Amino acid sequence: MHVVTFIEVNKRDIVFLVDGSSSLGLANFNAIRDFIAKVIQRLEIGQDLIQVAVAQYADTVRPEFYFNSYPNKREVITAVRRMKPMEGSVLYTGSALDFVRNNLFTSSAGHRAAEGVPKLLVLITGGKSLDEISQPAQELKRSSIMSFAVGSKAADQAELEEIAFDSSLVFLPAEFRAAPLQGVLPGLLAPLRTLSGTSEESKRDILFLFDGSANLVGQFPAVRDFLYKVIDELDVKPDGTRIAVAQYSDDVRVESRFDEHQNKPEILSLVKRMKIKTGKALNLGYALDYAQRYIFVKSAGSRIEDGVLQFLVLLVAGRSSDRLDTPALNLKQSGVVTFILQAKNADPAELGLMVPSPVFILAAESLPKIGDLQPQIVNLLKSVHNGAPTPVSGEKDVVFLIDGSEGVRSGFPLLKEFVQRVVESLDVGPDRVRVAVVQYSDRTRPEFYLNSYMDQQSVVSAVRRLTLLGGPTPNTGAALDFVLRNILISSAGSRIAEGVPQLLIVLTADRSGDDVRGPSVVVKRGGAVPIGIGIGNADITEMQTISFIPDFAVAIPTFRQLGTVQQVISDRVIQLNREELSRLQPVLLPPTSPGVGSKKDVVFLIDGSQSAGPEFQYIRTLIERLVDYLDVGFDTTRVAVIQFSEDPRVEFLLNAHSSKDEVQNAVRRLRPKGGRQVNIGGALEYVSRNIFKRPLGSRIEEGVPQFLVLISSGKSDDEVDDSAAELKQSGVAPFTVARNADQEELVKISLSPEYVFSVSTFRELPSLEQKLLTPITTLTSEQIQKILASTRYPSPAIESDAADIVFLIDSSDSIKPDDVAHIRDFVIKIVRRLNIGPNKVRIGVVQFSNEVFPEFYLKTHKSQAAVLDALRRLRFRGGSPLNTGRALEFVARNLFVKSAGSRIEDGVPQHLVLFLGGKSQDDISRFSQVISSSGIVSLGVGDRNIDRTELQTITNDPRLVFTVREFRELPSIEDRVMHAFGPSGVTPAPPGVDIPSPSRPEKKKADVVFLLDGSINFRRDTFQEVLRFVSEIVDTLYEGGDSIQVGLVQYNSDPTDEFFLKDFSTKQQIIDAINKVVYKGGRHANTKVGIEHLRQNHFVPEAGSRLDQRVPQIAFVITGGKSVEDAQEASLALTQKGVKVFAVGVKNIDSEEVGKIASNSATAFRVGNVQELSELSEQVLETLHDAMHETLCPGVTDISKACNLDVILGFDGSRDQNVFVTQKGLESKVDAVLNRISQMQRISCSGGQMPTVRVSVVANTPTGPVEAFDFAEYQPELFEKFRNMRSQHPYVLTADTLKVYQNKFRQSSPDSVKVVIHFTDGVDGSLADLQKASEALRQEGVQALILVGLERVANLEQLMQLEFGRGFLYNRPLRLNLLDLDYELAEQLDNIAEKACCGVPCKCSGQRGDRGPIGSIGPKGIPGEDGYRGYPGDEGGPGERGPPGVNGTQGFQGCPGQRGIKGSRGFPGEKGELGEIGLDGLDGEDGDKGLPGSSGEKGNPGRRGDKGPKGDKGERGDIGIRGDPGDSGRDSQQRGPKGETGDIGPMGLPGRDGVSGSPGETGKDVSASWGLGDSGNKGGPGQPGSVGEQGTRGAQVSTPGEAAVHLVPRVLQG
Repeated sequence: MHVVTFIEVNKRDIVFLVDGSSSLGLANFNAIRDFIAKVIQRLEIGQDLIQVAVAQYADTVRPEFYFNSYPNKREVITAVRRMKPMEGSVLYTGSALDFVRNNLFTSSAGHRAAEGVPKLLVLITGGKSLDEISQPAQELKRSSIMSFAVGSKAADQAELEEIAFDSSLVFLPAEFRAAPLQGVLPGLLAPLRTLSGTSEESKRDILFLFDGSANLVGQFPAVRDFLYKVIDELDVKPDGTRIAVAQYSDDVRVESRFDEHQNKPEILSLVKRMKIKTGKALNLGYALDYAQRYIFVKSAGSRIEDGVLQFLVLLVAGRSSDRLDTPALNLKQSGVVTFILQAKNADPAELGLMVPSPVFILAAESLPKIGDLQPQIVNLLKSVHNGAPTPVSGEKDVVFLIDGSEGVRSGFPLLKEFVQRVVESLDVGPDRVRVAVVQYSDRTRPEFYLNSYMDQQSVVSAVRRLTLLGGPTPNTGAALDFVLRNILISSAGSRIAEGVPQLLIVLTADRSGDDVRGPSVVVKRGGAVPIGIGIGNADITEMQTISFIPDFAVAIPTFRQLGTVQQVISDRVIQLNREELSRLQPVLLPPTSPGVGSKKDVVFLIDGSQSAGPEFQYIRTLIERLVDYLDVGFDTTRVAVIQFSEDPRVEFLLNAHSSKDEVQNAVRRLRPKGGRQVNIGGALEYVSRNIFKRPLGSRIEEGVPQFLVLISSGKSDDEVDDSAAELKQSGVAPFTVARNADQEELVKISLSPEYVFSVSTFRELPSLEQKLLTPITTLTSEQIQKILASTRYPSPAIESDAADIVFLIDSSDSIKPDDVAHIRDFVIKIVRRLNIGPNKVRIGVVQFSNEVFPEFYLKTHKSQAAVLDALRRLRFRGGSPLNTGRALEFVARNLFVKSAGSRIEDGVPQHLVLFLGGKSQDDISRFSQVISSSGIVSLGVGDRNIDRTELQTITNDPRLVFTVREFRELPSIEDRVMHAFGPSGVTPAPPGVDIPSPSRPEKKKADVVFLLDGSINFRRDTFQEVLRFVSEIVDTLYEGGDSIQVGLVQYNSDPTDEFFLKDFSTKQQIIDAINKVVYKGGRHANTKVGIEHLRQNHFVPEAGSRLDQRVPQIAFVITGGKSVEDAQEASLALTQKGVKVFAVGVKNIDSEEVGKIASNSATAFRVGNVQELSELSEQVLETLHDAMHETLCPGVTDISKACNLDVILGFDGSRDQNVFVTQKGLESKVDAVLNRISQMQRISCSGGQMPTVRVSVVANTPTGPVEAFDFAEYQPELFEKFRNMRSQHPYVLTADTLKVYQNKFRQSSPDSVKVVIHFTDGVDGSLADLQKASEALRQEGVQALILVGLERVANLEQLMQLEFGRGFLYNRPLRLNLLDLDYELAEQLDNIAEKACCGVPCKCSGQRGDRGPIGSIGPKGIPGEDGYRGYPGDEGGPGERGPPGVNGTQGFQGCPGQRGIKGSRGFPGEKGELGEIGLDGLDGEDGDKGLPGSSGEKGNPGRRGDKGPKGDKGERGDIGIRGDPGDSGRDSQQRGPKGETGDIGPMGLPGRDGVSGSPGETGKDVSASWGLGDSGNKGGPGQPGSVGEQGTRGAQVSTPGEAAVHLVPRVLQG
């Protein structure tokens, strides 16, 4: 029974679940779709109001969109109207209801569970479900989901009533057409607009029946306190949980019935005063019978007849003195659920009779420790809904196959505890669940079989007695084979032949020593259902291969986590019954090795700063290795990489690559971005708001698990708290890897503390591979949500001067465009005086006119610099009329709320500063009052045109209204406005203290030339929009004190100079000049010619360019179509000159074309039309701002310096072969390198002077150093001296080699830059000693040690640890076979020289040009010297078969040999790979028509139909048959009324002849008058007439009493 209450609310989450089956038909589906749109149209949709999600279903479920997919009504309705039917074949309504409950009413789908928002489901279906709906419907009600059902005639009404929360919520339109559905609309909307609450969940009747016998003497107070604490945690009230308390021993003493103490204070007071009953006997059977007869009854206050759950909590501390089997059974059958607290000498076998499952028995270690059971019993009483977490349904055989190798020794006790816990959750018995345990390593040992123990206690005891088997490696494949052959057989207790499910739980802590694929397939085909659990070093791929389906596999990092997966495994074992298994198909082929098959999105957020640079290669290798393990694909695992330092940089997005190879190649190309700061907070915020979004490839809205792997080199330089919380609240699971980081900071960021990994150096990253891989491959969205739901986000420490200030600015036609600029500048001044920060002052800005334009929210910007940058971009909006009331409503609903960053709930002062330039055209009073009553302090600032009364209404205080004659006079009230903030807690800067603004950047310098397309690509009117966009850019960019020059060129097929860089010196002059530009027109646009014109005529000193003063040079191209000539080369030439090219493409130009014009992807922009240019402003301005703060070569000074380099070129080679012979390219490469590095170009501080490079070639042998030549400027003839070194070998690389170089440098100039370039094929001594020698070399003042790998070099990556001085290029190993090795080394020397001589930490190097064409063939060289004698060739193959020899004489017969022993049976071969799928065959001809089938059995009679509606009036029926004569009437003295006259009867028979008449009188004589003749003779008599028909019967006129008197026919009366 549901008690339903209706409360008007404005927050609900509603799911529409729509029939999408093919049987419905398109017309019906469209009608349903329109109906849903009409319902939504009438609801208040919004993120803080009603949220809607829609899903279709048939045989599967397809979510159309989630609660968080669309923020407003318009987008929701648009999405609904785009729906197309999924055309499924059948309807599985039950599973669809489960899907909605488990997947749509979740936080990840946008459901506001934390806010307690009501859950509503509207099911619209056109047919009967083919699966069972009772259980899913019950689960909906238990989950407090209020269901509505709308069904057609084809749907089953009884089914709909079972699904719906109440029968009044079932709607049955005549058909799915517009009119009938419209009729349903009012009835559906009324309850849909209200919250239906049910109190069923909280209703329970609980009887605490406690042992009060002598068993408890002396220990009763502990039990009483336990009872008190349990009741104290329950929701005790008359309409919630009711409590009864009784004690029993030989009889029962009732302390309180259900109807006596119905409030918590009353029952607690009673419990506190309870005394022990005492009594020797313990008649438990009698007590159970008494409880059923006298306590669980309506008269005692029980609501058993109303369907409220009835719980019995029984404390038993001894054996029962009477029989309890019958009372226990009766109590079970009455629906009472029993929980037992077992203590002292209670008999577990006895107790088992009373409970539905052993999990309902809680054993107390001792009565004084019974309090330890309090959380468990409270949890059970609150969570059990229908009597059980259902025990194992039916029969099953469960085998634990556990790794007993040496690697498990430390975790073996935890392994045993895990098995024990799982067994305790099972319903063990001979006809229910049987359990076996097998241990294995390199051999297999059965511990006990399925028929060894037949009760739970015995199995648990046997598990506790297990000892470790021992052994080197676990051979899991052989163990699987053993289980199938020896355990899953009838003689060992298996019921496999009877079809009982055979569950095999495999627990292993290492990779298998043998193949598991073949045995896994055999085991699954043999009928077993394996579940693989991998711990630590176990291979997740192996676990998935072993498991029945890959999703069954579980991987955990350590044995300690076994407890966290125990419940999952127990639930899986319990749920896997015959019916469930019949739905599953085993996956026999293993997943593609070594990947993992499920969907997931993985984002690597990696530190690319200077501090991470030297070890960046290890980060890259880790990502590469992890990607190698994952099943990368567009429909499986997607990967993205983002680098960060001061700011984030996208390397590639989740949807950029669709294969593992593409991702691996992209990872290998990663290079550190550089940067001094590590801003983790900003990077987390960036990925949360940009990367984990659907447009950039994230499948977060589909419920795909979202992972972030953060790799950082140290503590963050910015705040991480808010951004970490935002990231996790969006449903992302972050894992953190950091070097020397702040542990507390990492815990804040990470999903949970167990996913925080610290290393002292990134060289240790390989040890983390498996630890990272395990959660990525095993955590599901549900598990992530569960962890995130339990995460507590600490409130940020709010500082004393904290405040939230929202500036609401009139930007309507009632003020001048210039006024917005004055207001903007005034707000900037105010902000400069405030202490901005996440825990200090937060700022939000909104503009308004007839519409509202939010510029940014309180949570958007976290620093003063960011707020000021955003304020500088404010632009006049325009519009009328002025709707101030609407704007006030907007800020109340959308700015001063927690979701927008307001801390109103934390008591932080809230301020609204309203700038107004006219009278409002709508009502302002309502929301002024709302704002004021919410504790928000409003300040009003207006000019002479405002209505002062209106401003006073808004502020509610005349002292908070400030007026100026014109907005240009705002600075005069700055101090008064600042003072107005004071009382509310915003502390302005103390007077007289000059606080340097952290945000004010240095004055900007730049030369910007705009190149505008003036052809017909833009019409005259749209060209004006382009000019307006340019004006806005200049207006925003150019601030007071800046040194910005602007030029402008318009072009079509040729360019026209509008003005040059040198022409104007102020912002206003430039803007006026832009506004005077006249549209050229023209048929074609030649962007190439335009860009070349800029290079030759504008970015030159004569035009005003300050390129030679290193002022940033920017070309800004705006084009509306494709160029008639390719502009890429012209743009490249301009870029190489040092000009950064920005390109904006509008309309008819694709992104690729724009990209060719721009310097790089960051400076390329494209919009669909000119109207969208304004939306691009902010993005363009940010990029321009960055470009202006880049000097062309940072750190360059104008002082010329001499720079001398001394370079040692060394090498080593194989001990057994001459390096000059084995390394064929060595000589030519050394020659090229020596030539190239001796021709170094000028460096930034050397003026016109070239650096001097001196080279010495030295190598070390086991007997001492060998020198080709001393330090000298390289000449070609010196090369011959190097070649002479080939006569000696081997040359070695040891610590002594580096010491030789160290000694050599002591002979060189102390002021020179010292560099070693060493060619190596591997280490010949101790690597540790070499590292020490390398460090000594560095300490000696050597600037760099660079290693070049020879062919077949071993462990070059490891050798790179010896290198130093290579700057950002550590991550790029150099090898002899590099095509441009000489250029690479020259570039490295150039960087080293810049750093050592000029103090420049980095150098902007252009891209290396393409390799030049092959030169002409040189003259033929002189013949070379004879080569060394070659090594003996390989042994020749067998020669041809010789001719047959002469037959020899027959030998003697040998003795018979001993019979060999029989060989062991070989292992089965591996299954061959599947062949390719054959081509589809041609359709065969139609077969003959089959014979008609036999008639089916007669069906069961259908149920009687409902009574039909009353039919229409039928036609008049025929006259019925004459009735039987009536009974004789009684005599009556009263004469009846005269009857009606009857019809004339037939003519009667002729009568007899009458008597002859007398003669008549003589007639008159008329003959005279008529002329008649005489009378004729009398004729004879005529023939008699025929007899007439009988007349009808006359009407009966007798009364009922005279019924016996019959009317006589008139003919007889006549």
